[in-house]
Amino acid sequence: MRIRRTVPAVVLAAAVAVAAVPVAALPAIAKPAASKPSKPSESRPAKPAKPAKVKFAANGTVTAVDLDQATVTVAVKSGTKDVKGRTVSITVPTTTRINVDGGGKTLSAIAAGYRITVTGSHAGPLYTAAKIQAHGVRTRPAPSTSPSPTPSPTDTDDSPKSDDD
Repeated sequence: MRIRRTVPAVVLAAAVAVAAVPVAALPAIAKPAASKPSKPSESRPAKPAKPAKVKFAANGTVTAVDLDQATVTVAVKSGTKDVKGRTVSITVPTTTRINVDGGGKTLSAIAAGYRITVTGSHAGPLYTAAKIQAHGVRTRPAPSTSPSPTPSPTDTDDSPKSDDD
């Protein structure tokens, strides 16, 4: 019977004792002791967080293609606000779907002057293409530089005649 009375009394006494501790002292009690790093490698500064990948879309004209670096540079006329009105260099991985003039192609089929639509993602300043659609420049026939035939003057009976005839 004594145990039944003792347990609630101990719990009540503990609650009163905790309430009596000043609130300002609690953070000092709860804070763990600082430990010194055991190895010099543990004292390195934390790595900066990677920028989040954001999707983008760009429509414009190809200004350059670098096959060695697998990049295409685009003068963007329209698209998402992060690329609109800028010239952007876009990395083209081998997994990128490339469509040139209606057929599947490789990056080597794209040339400067082509109209292009690129969708993909970027993390900070690094743009990576996921899909490319390009259309070649339609060449118009150059105007003919040969002179057109002009009528030559001919003798007609309307010319004035001299009185000596």
